[in-house]
Amino acid sequence: MSHIDSFKHELLGYLGIISVYHPLEDIDGDFICTTNQLVIGGGSGEHPALVIESLVHAVALFLKEEIPNIRKLRHWESIIAPYLNKTSSELLTYYEWTEETHEEFAEMSKSDTLPCQRMRHEIDDWVILGIGEFVFFSLPHLANEIMSQLDNPYEEFRHMRYNNIMVVPPNFPVYSNGGNMFFKK
Repeated sequence: MSHIDSFKHELLGYLGIISVYHPLEDIDGDFICTTNQLVIGGGSGEHPALVIESLVHAVALFLKEEIPNIRKLRHWESIIAPYLNKTSSELLTYYEWTEETHEEFAEMSKSDTLPCQRMRHEIDDWVILGIGEFVFFSLPHLANEIMSQLDNPYEEFRHMRYNNIMVVPPNFPVYSNGGNMFFKK
């Protein structure tokens, strides 16, 4: 049993072999995480936790990368501007990660088994851009401060660039005590 299993949570999917969770209650223990955040890894008994501190900021950083490539979205620059005051590193809190954990994660980020391997980005940027893209397309309610201001947000996008989260299909059993986030019974 991992630390997150002591709290109500739901499984979003997997980043490589590491579980990605959305807590359904605030967590304060091996790691600290609220219901407005996501956590990669479940803490002790599983992979050490990596908490994404602000999903709104992650979406803003993803859009900052995309807007220069899509002219029709340039008017979004003023919408995301207030959320560009943090770096990717400031949006990530690593709990109980060792030098070896960081090295293994960096190696995994370049794996051929991932659809969007890390190529030119630093590891923290790669994580935040992937989470930002995932939240933008799949969990917009968790970044409503930005998403509610965007007109037809998905119209101009043609393919994914950063996301590597594999969602567990419907009807598959999951261990998370809150179930599979995308397929509730």
